[in-house]
Amino acid sequence: MTIVTRRGFLASAAVASALAGSGGAMAARTGGALLLHDPGLGAGQRFAARAGALGAASLALEGDRVRQVRGLLTDEPSALFGITRRSDELLIGEIAAEAGYRRVALVLHRAVGVMVPICAPDGATIATLARLAGARWPEAFAELALGGVDRCEIAPVTGAAEPALSWVLVRP
Repeated sequence: MTIVTRRGFLASAAVASALAGSGGAMAARTGGALLLHDPGLGAGQRFAARAGALGAASLALEGDRVRQVRGLLTDEPSALFGITRRSDELLIGEIAAEAGYRRVALVLHRAVGVMVPICAPDGATIATLARLAGARWPEAFAELALGGVDRCEIAPVTGAAEPALSWVLVRP
């Protein structure tokens, strides 16, 4: 019998999710993942902070979102990972769909701490990861986005997850 630690499971789930959730697109494309967050959300700030700790940046959504996102998509990133409000998720999803992206996962964070993952079949591992991560989801989500699971850490988080949406869009 093999004993699987929480950290080991999260690491394997993140790697499998990143590859399966993109249909291989993340491994095949050189554009890399684009991380976006709403700086007005606590979950967005935590996501950006963890991305920064992993040596990457999450771009804050500011000003004219349509112009900003269209400009960012000209580099054809392999995937978009975001933590935003519902309105931004809808807007970015429509703009990205016009550019050929499709949604793999959407995780609704609720004020009572309950998360509701809505994933396409190839994003099912993201749902499992979200449930296991619990209130630490913004940090785990950044690790997933950046493939930084080799540097993931177990850190206590107090309180429930803040209301937000996290989502993944990939380009086939």
